[in-house]
Amino acid sequence: MEDKITLHKRILRVLIIASLLATACLIALNPAKAISEEINGINYFAIIGFSFYLLSLALLFFLNSWGKILFTIYVLEGLVARWYGPEYIEPSESLFLLFTYLEGMIEGAILVLIFLTPITKLFKSVKGHL
Repeated sequence: MEDKITLHKRILRVLIIASLLATACLIALNPAKAISEEINGINYFAIIGFSFYLLSLALLFFLNSWGKILFTIYVLEGLVARWYGPEYIEPSESLFLLFTYLEGMIEGAILVLIFLTPITKLFKSVKGHL
């Protein structure tokens, strides 16, 4: 059982690093075009969202239970923002779309690991939440 937990911890940490690399590639491929059409200038919501993302990944990396909660909220917020938020200009380049889909798959894999594998036992309970 210890071997499975150790393996899952390693897989989780590799996925976190892969998620950061995919995000860095998305930013490098699309620095100016990811700005909302309605807002000119600095997009403060994007900065806050990215900071929230980094915080949740850092807490997950150290197996903190708040990281599990924050990452879940981040993914759910991303789904809601995607459907009800403003339109964004996204290039139709195949490389950009590849990293977009890759990032989504990595986030899904992280959610599966933190909820459906034995690694769930390592996250201490936060007063019954998640």
